[in-house]
Amino acid sequence: MRPGTVYGLERDGELLGRLTVTDTEMFAVHCDFVPTPAFAPYRALFEEDNALAERVADDPDPALLEQSEAVLDRILALNLVLRREGGGVYREALISIEGDRAGFRPLNPEEEPL
Repeated sequence: MRPGTVYGLERDGELLGRLTVTDTEMFAVHCDFVPTPAFAPYRALFEEDNALAERVADDPDPALLEQSEAVLDRILALNLVLRREGGGVYREALISIEGDRAGFRPLNPEEEPL
């Protein structure tokens, strides 16, 4: 995947924001993120996810890990879609958003060739 590739983040056909690829690793794609006003109801959920991820990195407490997994499940339940401008889609991906930065990891890489 090339830097500059643009994905729309969608939920039920509504555009929540645009992700522009800045860098890729073996299993992760790093992006700039520009939200639309439709993203506002979801911002707090992603902020909670980020805060828990930071805590889990420093604290192996199983209860904390369980909390983090519950938030991840709520994000996955949103059924977010990443649609590449020009064609291609990821319907299953782990997505993180922190301010104007985002990242994703396809859970089914066969959906769209990297």
